[in-house]
Amino acid sequence: MALTYLRHQLYLHRNKVIPFLFLVLSTLGQQAMGQGKLSGENLPGYEYKKLRWGFSLGVNSSWYTLEHSQYYIDKIKQEPNFTVNEKFGIGFNVNFITTYRLSPDVVLRAQPGVGYHSRAVEYMGSFEGSENGMKLQEVNTFSGELPLLVKYESKRRKNTQMYFIGGIKPTYVVGGPKKGNPEVLQIKPFDFSIEYGVGLDMFYPFFKFSPELRYSRGISNIHEPYESLYNNSIQKLGTNTITLYLNFE
Repeated sequence: MALTYLRHQLYLHRNKVIPFLFLVLSTLGQQAMGQGKLSGENLPGYEYKKLRWGFSLGVNSSWYTLEHSQYYIDKIKQEPNFTVNEKFGIGFNVNFITTYRLSPDVVLRAQPGVGYHSRAVEYMGSFEGSENGMKLQEVNTFSGELPLLVKYESKRRKNTQMYFIGGIKPTYVVGGPKKGNPEVLQIKPFDFSIEYGVGLDMFYPFFKFSPELRYSRGISNIHEPYESLYNNSIQKLGTNTITLYLNFE
């Protein structure tokens, strides 16, 4: 009940929550930059520690990749103005970080957490009760996620260090569209993604701050077959996400 109430409140106030999170991330980033000049050498030897912990906050932009079905092809022959297209949305992530050093250049990272993603599919056609002939199916989900990543680090130069990161991310939706509702686009709860990105480690006197940009491509078909206009028009549905992470260790 508590999770349902929280998800409902966040959905209702999402237009306030997202700008607030942007503000929080900006403030944290500025505070991190102000915790000490990148002069001298901060946290000497920290990059060689075997085991480290931390947390991350992120803002994401996500959308679907869809493949139209034979039903859609048949329908546009009868109704040429009928279209089905994906739309992107904004969300956020909160994760914990555990890293284990495998070699001087390679680190294994587990980043369990939760993510809120907002994606949509726009249907244009002759819909009853719609003035402009448009129906928007917004799919807002809360998901548990477990990215398992390999991080390749460049040589540390004073207090900065570039890195590349990549791996896999299984995801399971714990709060999303109501199942069995013909007026709602139906999706499967489990997704599996390939992720890769770049980041910059910045060493400060008391912590390491790392802005990171990462792309996630779902390789699972999360389309749930269901007898409705919204589901019949699609035969394959995949996810795409770009996330800006602020990592603190």
